[in-house]
Amino acid sequence: MFKRLMRSSAMATVIGWLVAAYMVVVKYTTRWEVEHAERAEPLIAGGEGLIALTWHSRFLMLNSAWKRSYALPHVLISRSRDGAIVAQTCRFLGLRSIRGSTKKAGSDRAKGGAQASRDIVSAIERGGCIVITPDGPRGPRQRLGAGPLRLAKMTGAPILPCLFAVKSRKQFDSWDRFVLPLPFGRGKIVWGSPVTVGADADEAEIERLRLGMETEMNQLLAGADRDLGHTPVEPA
Repeated sequence: MFKRLMRSSAMATVIGWLVAAYMVVVKYTTRWEVEHAERAEPLIAGGEGLIALTWHSRFLMLNSAWKRSYALPHVLISRSRDGAIVAQTCRFLGLRSIRGSTKKAGSDRAKGGAQASRDIVSAIERGGCIVITPDGPRGPRQRLGAGPLRLAKMTGAPILPCLFAVKSRKQFDSWDRFVLPLPFGRGKIVWGSPVTVGADADEAEIERLRLGMETEMNQLLAGADRDLGHTPVEPA
């Protein structure tokens, strides 16, 4: 009975509300420093479609990067049981969710992938922003697959990395070394370099862009962690 209760939609809603409330407290009690905001402002405010990327270990801090003046993003969330809690958390934070994956078909990771891809393309065509954790839901940690770049090629939307670090935190021994931010500390929001994938980009060009983005995202995160007194986590 306890297991059924923990897996119920009602429990996912309760936990999602608690996590969302906690993250609101973190957002407004953390002294955030934003780096390279000039990269993000015109793309988010432009309303022409955007793909934002952040690592799975830091996605809870996403709401701290979104100003009230920004249009609310869509967040790509897996169809797992944990994903149900994340979807409820996003709902209470005012973020819209798309359930599915950008992983290749043929594995359980790709569950709901076809519908998710259609929903993503539709949202981007309406000028929306899609947030993807490219190493989720199971890793490998801090590794960027080609899925987001193929979406960018298909839609013409730019890709914009966004990384987070906090001074006061609890880091878990999970596959992604998940970081739970604590209130009343310092934090950094770092926007990466925007990347556009041309409609004629071949696989070699996509791989070149993928490797460059993955390297930059990990360098920016490592630098932010060091600035706040933490040893960076190595990619898996």
